[in-house]
Amino acid sequence: MKRFSRKPLYVLASGGTGGHLFPALSLCRQLKSHGRQVHLMTDQRSQNFNHLKDFDKVYIRTMHHTAPLIGRLMLYLSLVWQFFYCYFLYRKLQPTIVIGFGGYPSIPPLLAAQFQGIPTVIHEQNALLGKANRLLAKRAYRIATSFENVERAPAHTILTGNPVRPELLALKDELYQAPSLQDRFHILIIGGSQGAKIFSEIIPQALISLPLGLQKRLKVVQQCRPEFLSQTKVIYRQSFLDVELTPFIEDMATQYRQAHLVIARSGASTVAELAVVRKPAILVPYAASIEADQSYNAAPMGKGKAAWFFRESDFTPENLGDLLQNLMTNPDRLTAASQAMQQFSKPNATEKLANTVADVIGDLLT
Repeated sequence: MKRFSRKPLYVLASGGTGGHLFPALSLCRQLKSHGRQVHLMTDQRSQNFNHLKDFDKVYIRTMHHTAPLIGRLMLYLSLVWQFFYCYFLYRKLQPTIVIGFGGYPSIPPLLAAQFQGIPTVIHEQNALLGKANRLLAKRAYRIATSFENVERAPAHTILTGNPVRPELLALKDELYQAPSLQDRFHILIIGGSQGAKIFSEIIPQALISLPLGLQKRLKVVQQCRPEFLSQTKVIYRQSFLDVELTPFIEDMATQYRQAHLVIARSGASTVAELAVVRKPAILVPYAASIEADQSYNAAPMGKGKAAWFFRESDFTPENLGDLLQNLMTNPDRLTAASQAMQQFSKPNATEKLANTVADVIGDLLT
């Protein structure tokens, strides 16, 4: 084991969205539980989250990325400026290692580290290596992945999984119980941090088209963007459905525990959570996501019979209604899907990621 003259300093670099920030937060907590120093470099979007206090120090830098032409120029200028900021900051901090979690704001911190010979590790949440990570991958010591097969990833990868929040990990050993044909049927609908517009348009129409007997069995909790709440409520009033609409779900653990079926996007964090809690799901990848990365995330679960996979062009009230009616009247399909989810579950992702990162610098976590 390498002997450090001072406590190792881990610097994490992440885009300011939840998909990038939450895995960084999980790694931070794991490293700090072993007494390590952890700093975070991120952008202004991270201020929407209240967990930054977990880090020993946070550096928030403004990144510009708006209109196509001017915004792209501003982004490039921001990246150059942030590179020099990180370069000179590292001469003062002397970090032991820098770990990147993707997103454009992670490029300058990792690039500055690589130019100074500081070891770097990349964590890729998606099944397609992102643009920022592709730029940095060649000179990274390790690339930790959330999926067994990651498109466009180089050879030096190691499968760790994507860290999941502790309150959801607590559900990993709970057995799935499909409802009988007379039981209440709980559907949880989540569309990312602010809900999905297409869910507010398609899902209510599909549910109110179900036979009356099935409608009366349903209990629906749907995350809905604030601007669509009123019109979505109007649609549901035409039915006998028991529906709870909310712009934000605070207690996800309870909602996952109660759900018999989840309808969701297929962002990296969502598919990792579904795998850990082993809930059958209908996945609708976000068509406008960069390089269709959500489709890459959903495909393995579709092939593995753990989820049903709709492209947005096929996600119609008729197609969704037919599938829901089939699943509600054939609970064995739900049980089989839950069992198939087990193959994608990585409950030890945080520990594996921490050990992978620490091993690069010879830091034995004890």
